[in-house]
Amino acid sequence: MGTDTLQSRIGVAIRARREAMGISQEDFADHIEMHRAYYGTIERGRRNLTLVTLEKIAVGLGIPPSRLLKEAGS
Repeated sequence: MGTDTLQSRIGVAIRARREAMGISQEDFADHIEMHRAYYGTIERGRRNLTLVTLEKIAVGLGIPPSRLLKEAGS
């Protein structure tokens, strides 16, 4: 999947937010009660998110889902 797809850009935005929080991928996945391998595919832009999953991740990051979408659109 290229970096120009929406799911790739959302993955990049999610990873940047998580890394800024200083949390490992595994710890964050545990925090939001998601399997680490599944979460990893989201960050790599290989998974097409549902709105429920996007919301779950956004809540874990402490931001509204719309913020992630806005950052991915930039």
